[in-house]
This record gives sequence, C-alpha cells and structure tokens, in this order.
Amino acid sequence: MTTRTGGARGAAMLAVGVMVGVSSAGAQSIFDSELRLAPQFVQYRIKAPANETISELAIPIFVSMPLSQRFTIDIGTSYARARITSDAGTSALDGLTDTQLRGNYTLGNDNVVLTAGLNLPTGNSSVTLEQFAASSRIGSDFLAFPISNMGTGFAATGGIAVARPLGDWNIGAGAAVRRSTAYEPFNIANQSFSYQPGNEYRGRIGADRTVGAGRLALGLTYSTFGADNAGGTRFSTGDRIITQTSYSTTVSGNDVVVGAYDVFRTSGYYASGTVSGRENILNAFGSVGLHPNGVLVEPTLEVRHWQQSIPEFTSGSTVTPGRGQSSYLGTVGVRTRLEVAGVSVFPGAGFTLGSVATFDAAGLPAQAGLTGFRAQLAMRATPFGQ
Repeated sequence: MTTRTGGARGAAMLAVGVMVGVSSAGAQSIFDSELRLAPQFVQYRIKAPANETISELAIPIFVSMPLSQRFTIDIGTSYARARITSDAGTSALDGLTDTQLRGNYTLGNDNVVLTAGLNLPTGNSSVTLEQFAASSRIGSDFLAFPISNMGTGFAATGGIAVARPLGDWNIGAGAAVRRSTAYEPFNIANQSFSYQPGNEYRGRIGADRTVGAGRLALGLTYSTFGADNAGGTRFSTGDRIITQTSYSTTVSGNDVVVGAYDVFRTSGYYASGTVSGRENILNAFGSVGLHPNGVLVEPTLEVRHWQQSIPEFTSGSTVTPGRGQSSYLGTVGVRTRLEVAGVSVFPGAGFTLGSVATFDAAGLPAQAGLTGFRAQLAMRATPFGQ
C-alpha cells in the first residue's frame, strides 16, 4: 500500500541539495565508497477522542559507490516495523522495504548530471485488512515517519540536472519523470484489486549564494501526476508545489542553521468524481552547533502546521458545508557526533507536543492532543578507510 505523501516529503528535503549541489566531487573510485546506517524509533500518542498510539522502528541502510570520477551508484533499503494501538484494536506490519538503486553520471565540468533510478519491489506492496490502519498512518506527511510505505512495486526514474554560476549565485535546474508499474495494494482472499499509479513529472530550480558570513539556499519543486487507476476507476491526488529555504552561518564559533519548507497540495478528485480539498504543510526548523570541550552538542527546534481544506459535501438532500481544519506540532531535540573506531556516529533524540484534527464519537470535528518521542543513531563509515 502506498500514498504520495512520502514522495512529497523527500522532495522537500532534496529540492535545494540536488539542484544546487552539482559540483566537483572528491570521490573518484570504489575505494571512496560510503556506508550509512540510521536506526530510528518514532512514537506518537494521540489522545481522546482518537486514543491512538502509533510507533515505527526503521533501520535504513545506504551505500554510495563511486565507480569512477564521474559515475556513482547508490543503493539503499530498510527494515521497518510499524504498529498502531487504538480502541479498535492493534494493527501492525513489518519487513523489508523496496530497494532504491540510482546511478549518477556527471558530464563536462561537473555542470550537468544525468540520473537514472529503479525502485525494486523487495518490500511487500500488499497489505491485509488488519494491516491497513498501520500502513495508512505511517504515510502521513504531517507526522513524518522515516519510512512512509513498505512497497510500491517496480518503478523507473530518469532525470537531468544543470547548474551554472550567475554572478554571486549558483543556479540549478532539473527535471525528472517517474513511471510505475501496477500492483495490488490489498491482500484479500479471493479478491483481486489492481492499482496503477499515474506518471510523475517533476521540475526543480534552486539557487544559493554567500550572504554575510553565511550561506543562503532557495529551492522550488513542482510535481504533477497523471491520473491514478484503482480497479478501473480513475482519480487524482492533486499536484505538489514545494518551496524550501535555509541559511547557515557561524555565530561566536557556533554553527547556526535556520530554515523552512512548505508543501502545498492542490485539489484533486476522488473516484466518485467529487473534488478533494487542498492541504498545506509548513515546517520551520533551527539548530545551534555548540562545541563544549571540542564535542559537538546540537540543540534543535522544529515547528510544523498542517492546514486542510474540506470541500462542501452533498449526500442526498443533506449538504455539509466546507470548512478548514488545522493540526500542529513542535519538537525540541538534541544530537551530537562521536567518532568510534573510524565510524562517525550521530545519536539524537527529540520530544514532541501538538494537536491533531480528528472527529469525536458523534462524527463532529474535534482536536486531539499529541505527544511524541523520537530517537536516532545514525552511522557513517568508509569501509576502505579513505
């Protein structure tokens, strides 16, 4: 089972980095390969009237292998275990996710990068009715679980990125297309239900430059999708417009980063032809890298707001007026960096408070308090010691 939410979240994080970061790389051979492992645990408790506890353990592993100065292959997969407990019972799923395989080839003087990628269906893209609640919750862009789905079937992506200096600015632009094969999102005995995702077309622009003692980065991503086909019925989840900005500098010897990203989804339509509402997620963040006794200690702060537009709905003679609803959260955390036997280790933890839009027992709009906790132990190593 899949949603488009995970893709939007990833695009927000990469909008600037991919476009502007077309520059000379130091890695030149397979001996510069890098291994990254990042176990994470995330849990949210959503209070009455929802009364849900949602948790996920994710263990992503990623390897980057430069085969030459211009050609690099990346491969990554994850193990994930998700669980939701509520008044209705427990829903859980676990296993390997799909495997991502990507190749980057740099042309000329590092100004053009060609990218090709494959989504290999090593994860389970079909869920049972008992697993449906867990698979739906981890796909939320607002809660931002590290793994948003277990599998989406085979898919191929091709893209190109170009970067050039323009005065004091580095300017980048790129485009990509993703085509996915059909798969069955539900595992129900004696039933067959095929889901064919529409093609995704993505354009990105980005820019960065020195401002004062720091560096400013800007990015804009637009993704449009062909109509999805579920069991012969077509529907659309809407397009995505993602903006991102960040500024990094040094203040009194401490590293300071502030930034924000915004994910706006346009209206789509359901299988019935009814228009779906718009939604917007705005996220702001900041961190300060302190260095007491030469050890990095980095406090972090993140705030997020989710605005949903619910369109007017008519059922028979009953008309339910349109409305808006909001959810929000704030997360305070801390992370550090250690060097252990030649491996860079980045432990971190965070605590979250917030409120989520939901419905009460009578089906009326309500707000539910939210608390959360997350912990991560990211590791990075160069196996050949380069």
